[in-house]
Amino acid sequence: MSPFTSKVVVGTTEEPALHGISPTVRVARTLPEIEDLRTVWESWCDDPNADLDSYLAFAHSRPEFVRPHVIILYRDGRPDCMLLGRLENCRLKLKVGYKTLFELRARRIFFVRGGYLGNASEDNIRLIIQELRSCLQRGEADVAELQRGFPNPTVDRSILEQFNPFFRGHFSPAHEHRWLELPPKYEEFLKNLSRKSRHEIRRHEKKLEEDFRGRMVIRCFHEPFEVEALAQVAEQIAEKTYQRALGVGYRADPETLESFRLAAQQGTLRGCVLYLNEQPSAFFIGKHYKSTLHGHFMGFDSQFGKYSPGLLILMHSIQDCFKAGQYTNRVDLGWGDRHYKRMLCNRSREDGSLYSYAFSWRGLRLNFLTSLVSFIDYVARESLAKSSWLQNLKEAQQSRLRKSTSQASFPPEIVD
Repeated sequence: MSPFTSKVVVGTTEEPALHGISPTVRVARTLPEIEDLRTVWESWCDDPNADLDSYLAFAHSRPEFVRPHVIILYRDGRPDCMLLGRLENCRLKLKVGYKTLFELRARRIFFVRGGYLGNASEDNIRLIIQELRSCLQRGEADVAELQRGFPNPTVDRSILEQFNPFFRGHFSPAHEHRWLELPPKYEEFLKNLSRKSRHEIRRHEKKLEEDFRGRMVIRCFHEPFEVEALAQVAEQIAEKTYQRALGVGYRADPETLESFRLAAQQGTLRGCVLYLNEQPSAFFIGKHYKSTLHGHFMGFDSQFGKYSPGLLILMHSIQDCFKAGQYTNRVDLGWGDRHYKRMLCNRSREDGSLYSYAFSWRGLRLNFLTSLVSFIDYVARESLAKSSWLQNLKEAQQSRLRKSTSQASFPPEIVD
């Protein structure tokens, strides 16, 4: 079989439909078509990453955006499910760890996180992936990037069935995605934590109260006029974190500011900052979207690390979810397997990106390069995970930052 030959015949389906009429699939490729989908989009969407107004804001503000690419499946003439994507001209960063080895220009169909809406039946997913395959066969893009975490896990199998090994990605890193299902009362949430976790939280709270009695303040930010102040104070803290030293984490860039403004206008912005001795020390920024609090950014000044201020500001944000009139049944803390997530969360799944490539020599070359770098990254991570070297490196970095920030933040006579 040629590497450009797929196992599945192109088309919609020859199987009988669920309601007696053959399903049809189309792709919305213009913004007016997207607006026509507003009612069903908004009724199905439960993830701020897939919010329609956020999607449109990105389309109007980002130069890499080319056009929408939303795949819709209809049954009985009505939308039954959608996969929300966009076509964009991008630079793919091929990384090993945090180090970018090189970048490749590519025309990418990017499907947003939380962007599979509607009926997640196995048949629907198969037909959606089949249409994606047809788009790549026609050369509409060089690569398509989907997000794991579909409502139905059969998407992985559908990609395996419809893309032969030459045109599907390999060794893509998987991430632990953790969230917390909330009980009706905050006291129940605390009771459900392990005894060790409750003790750790109380210990940090007591230590903070002893050392900063009367000098500890938490300020919340929700309104549009507060966005600039929130972004600035979060940046002030973030520049002192070890994540910033590695080139990751929160940055007050135009895209982030625009997302905060939009969330504030929608009434979904949730920002909290902990001040110790009038100094910004930790922050949490999320969005309360429908019945879920989605955590997007969190950080703390490394010099206060012994108090775990990030954990304490997160606990405050969780406690706010139980306020009267605010229905929240979930706190989603996203990707990553940090200690505080394992401590607080009671649900998890594997998450990350899945890739499929154009049926062309360019797609073949792109897959080879990205899969090769992903393999090197995988081997490096596995090797480091078996030793204490990576953890020692992180601790050394945090120690250096604590020393530098303490010298920068206090008068000289207090440092020694």
